[in-house]
Amino acid sequence: MKKNSINPCKISIIKTISYSSFFGFPLSFYEITNNLISQSKFSEKIIKKNLEELVDAKIIRKAKGRYIIAGIKNVDREKRLKKTSEILEKNKPYLKTIFKIPWIKMISLTGSIANQNADEYADIDLLFITESNRLWICRGLVFTVLKIMGKLPSDKSKREICPNIFMEENNLGWPKKRRNLYVAQNIISMKPYLWRDEEIYFKFIKANNWISKYYPNFIIDFPKEIKKKKQRKNLIMSLIESWAMKIQVSHMRKSITTETVNQKLIHFNKNDSSKRVLSGYKKIYKDTLKKIKRGEAKPPL
Repeated sequence: MKKNSINPCKISIIKTISYSSFFGFPLSFYEITNNLISQSKFSEKIIKKNLEELVDAKIIRKAKGRYIIAGIKNVDREKRLKKTSEILEKNKPYLKTIFKIPWIKMISLTGSIANQNADEYADIDLLFITESNRLWICRGLVFTVLKIMGKLPSDKSKREICPNIFMEENNLGWPKKRRNLYVAQNIISMKPYLWRDEEIYFKFIKANNWISKYYPNFIIDFPKEIKKKKQRKNLIMSLIESWAMKIQVSHMRKSITTETVNQKLIHFNKNDSSKRVLSGYKKIYKDTLKKIKRGEAKPPL
């Protein structure tokens, strides 16, 4: 591929596939089109033309109808999909049980399970959206119920269900200082699993419209009108919520490092993978551009 043949669309395609290639995860054409990392929108026709040119130049490799950066070994997506389904099916009763907590408005899957990329060591990362002023009550009850059901072993590496993020319905926007490509990818790949409020997912995406900075092709068909619901005020429950927060924060204080913990958001990210993933993605992307600029054509595996 000639140096002057690099255009904005090819750059976007290479970025998108470089990101997934960090995980060895080949993307379908549909996934590339809808999850394109770009500052501009491109039509399917333009993306397809440029993708085919990158494949012909052996910069991108096509594997079973999906695409990955040439030279990078891909995972078996069918095998990963099967494993994802097995893990979810095994834990479905437990997820349904914790959803009986009345103030939980939505439970969503994140991470490898949401991406259908689970291996044998994968766990189920969960994001909870709760009613206003019920965040800490819900968090306390979730952990209590999981503990009773034997799904919360003291050895965290053995946990199959990980309640990592709790958000209050009136505070759905991601903290500005933590907004980046890694978080944006996790948001677009998030899968609602159980919900009471049919509009809550749309509210979440709307509150995080900053993701369009990275994924302009990620389009959601919003309802014509998203209704604002009146918040219930209950002094006794507010006191219980305050008490629940104090007790739990006191218990967590010794182990808190980079976690976000406040009245409206709980985000456990002690083993934050964002730096590792973004660094790995950038290396693959830059190495691929160097190959193109040198006019190299790597043979397919």
